[in-house]
Amino acid sequence: MSQGDGPAPSNLPAGVSLLENQVAGHTAAQGCLGLLKPTGDDAGTVLKPTGKVQCGIREIAFYERLEEVRRRHREAGEDTEEEALWTALFRVVPQYYGHPKLTVDGREVEFIQLEDLTAGLEWPCIMDVKIGRRTWDPLATPEKRRAEEGKYKACRQRYGLCIPGFQFYAVRKGGALVRHGKDYGKRLTEDNIRDAFLLYLNATEDGRLSRTLLERFLADLRIIRDWARKQTTFRLYSSSVLLVYDAAQLGQCGDSALQRNTSLNASNGQTAAAAPLAVKARMIDFAHAFPADASEAGTVDDNYLQGVESLVGLFEQFLAAEGNVD
Repeated sequence: MSQGDGPAPSNLPAGVSLLENQVAGHTAAQGCLGLLKPTGDDAGTVLKPTGKVQCGIREIAFYERLEEVRRRHREAGEDTEEEALWTALFRVVPQYYGHPKLTVDGREVEFIQLEDLTAGLEWPCIMDVKIGRRTWDPLATPEKRRAEEGKYKACRQRYGLCIPGFQFYAVRKGGALVRHGKDYGKRLTEDNIRDAFLLYLNATEDGRLSRTLLERFLADLRIIRDWARKQTTFRLYSSSVLLVYDAAQLGQCGDSALQRNTSLNASNGQTAAAAPLAVKARMIDFAHAFPADASEAGTVDDNYLQGVESLVGLFEQFLAAEGNVD
């Protein structure tokens, strides 16, 4: 998840630590305040600094809007046509737990508290896919626009998306952790971006993938795509889709990257159902979510839609490819 600039933390408050799984955005290693991981009663959540004031206001407003729809849905049990479009997002946006304030290095910092999408995963594989050919928002300065236009240009122009960072546990290498950051992402083009996804998805040496893994990602990605095909309220800039799964559930370590539906019960030689494969695609980062202006009224966000359509298309191509078997 991305967040705004802040100081590198040297004196974190009690009950929180740095989140080790952050794959993109501003991190402590870059001299910024990155994502934090609470303990105790708040375990299972993450704390994201709101960064610049207006960015925080916009992001909190997006989550609060979704929570208001959730509240009305629980109370009434039915939705208006407009609300039904937003209730679809309950499955593909992290659960929101408010915006607490903590004192970090002597200053008060506001955070957004969200569900930890990696909670309970043994080998969490995480990819941040930034959505949109255009990533700068309407308030960006000319300098900011030029800087943004030069980033990840090859992928953004062709697919309307880019990959700022990802990590995966390589099943064929005994679960070795591999991390790639923005330098890797900037080298990706329309000719080799598929290779990044194949790495992340733990393809076998001959390029095979788990059909179960792809189908479960597509179930979430299609919800996001269908929402983007209809929603006309917002324009999302520099927003991401976070892909998460547990590589420990992919076959036998060092043997195969394909999903197994059963596992051997060593005590009696019987086969038992394996744990369901943990897979999630979630919309994140709404610091640059702007209401559609008058000239855009009634139209969809083509910039965001292109990226989501491309992401769905890539996964559908993998699923259709010969050799993708369970």
